[in-house]
Amino acid sequence: MAVSPVEGFQGPSLIGLAINIFMHGLSTLQMYLYYTSYKKDRLWLKSLVMILYSLDTFHCAVTTYYIYNVLVINFGNEASLLRGSWALAAAAASTGLVSVAVQHFFAWRVHVLTKNVFVVAAIVLCSLANLAGSLGAAVSLAINPSIFLVPDLQIEVTIWLVGAVLADTIIAAALVWHLGRHKHLYPALTSTINRILRMTVQTGLVTTIVAIINLVCYLSNSMGAYAVFSMILSKLYTNCMLSTLNARKAWKYEGSSDSEASHGNGDHSGVVVFQMQRTQPEVFVQVESYQKTDTDEKPAQDMQYL
Repeated sequence: MAVSPVEGFQGPSLIGLAINIFMHGLSTLQMYLYYTSYKKDRLWLKSLVMILYSLDTFHCAVTTYYIYNVLVINFGNEASLLRGSWALAAAAASTGLVSVAVQHFFAWRVHVLTKNVFVVAAIVLCSLANLAGSLGAAVSLAINPSIFLVPDLQIEVTIWLVGAVLADTIIAAALVWHLGRHKHLYPALTSTINRILRMTVQTGLVTTIVAIINLVCYLSNSMGAYAVFSMILSKLYTNCMLSTLNARKAWKYEGSSDSEASHGNGDHSGVVVFQMQRTQPEVFVQVESYQKTDTDEKPAQDMQYL
């Protein structure tokens, strides 16, 4: 028995939309926490967060419109189930823009920490391939808006998702390698660096796994599962970036001075920059006491120097 378009594509898309809206609520909370906790971050970083949130809101709006148009406005109209919509093209484009913006942000982080231009160039190239694939799929869907076209976009979707997987993998590997290699230089900050390593692996692993699953579902022609994961991919990128930014407070080393850990209120907003302390600090305490005697003159002022 043939699977109907509703059961095969629009139904899973509805499930993906529910998860999409839930994750948009999480990103809204994350954005509120960011703007209330990091008011001194640089303007470009706060602007990037706002742009990402706006793109995510747009993605949520167009996917909601698509499902509402197909399943409510055109309820019972079988022909409309087979037609695509400009909303599918807009959703693909916005997902690509969000992912490439987040990956470029982490590429900048890698550059600040490692100064390795080759690793950064590899991340940027993979990220641009990700963007090119998503925009290619969006253009194809805009020219021929039909759900039957989706399985025929193998080149665009493969470039899109493979680029995303490679960029995310290189970012996580570069950060873990650099922090793990230099961890012994900061013995007082070992627990802090371990928390950063865990956060890096967790956030990079989530987007990488979802992109791989999405690609496997597409290539295996499981369009229902592909529709679900495609709906939530952009929200994962936004939430991963915001959770990383908001976790900076938890990374602060208790009792450390500003020279040991700088948390991005200057040129390195969003990056925890560790400075190696080369000499052991020494503290000298000098105590001088003065005995006050009563005289006919005006009493002397008590002074104490520490």
